[in-house]
Parts: sequence; structure tokens; C-alpha cells
Amino acid sequence: MINFKTFISEKKSESWEAGFNRRVVKTTKPEHKEKGYNWRIKGKERPEISIKLYKSKPSQTEFNKQMRRVAGHEFGG
Repeated sequence: MINFKTFISEKKSESWEAGFNRRVVKTTKPEHKEKGYNWRIKGKERPEISIKLYKSKPSQTEFNKQMRRVAGHEFGG
């Protein structure tokens, strides 16, 4: 069985800025484009899902707000 310290050291967390750069991407789905959405926040473990769609690129502050919202759903916070 793996101990807690080993688990934590193997599970690298990324900074908010790195997450923003990696997860805020232009949308490519035609149905999103038809509705005027050009940007999306993609899921971390399931990149095919969109957390939220945007007409213009979201700010770092908006990204952080959405990540806290999603974490609240995942962890009950």
C-alpha cells in the first residue's frame, strides 16, 4: 500500500496561472461557434468536456472563480 507522503509527492499540482494557460482554449465545435462562443475552459481529467463557454477570452480572475465553483461541486466546499 502507498503511504500518504508518497501519494502527495507523486500527485503534482499546478499553479493557477499554469492551469489558466493549459485549460483556457479556443473552442472548435461548430455548435458552439454558431451560438457565438469562441473560448472555453476545458476539463482537467476529461478535456473533451467544457466547464464553461465564453464569447471572449476569460480573465484569470474568471478562471479562478469557475475553478472554485467546480471544486465546490467535487468536494462539497
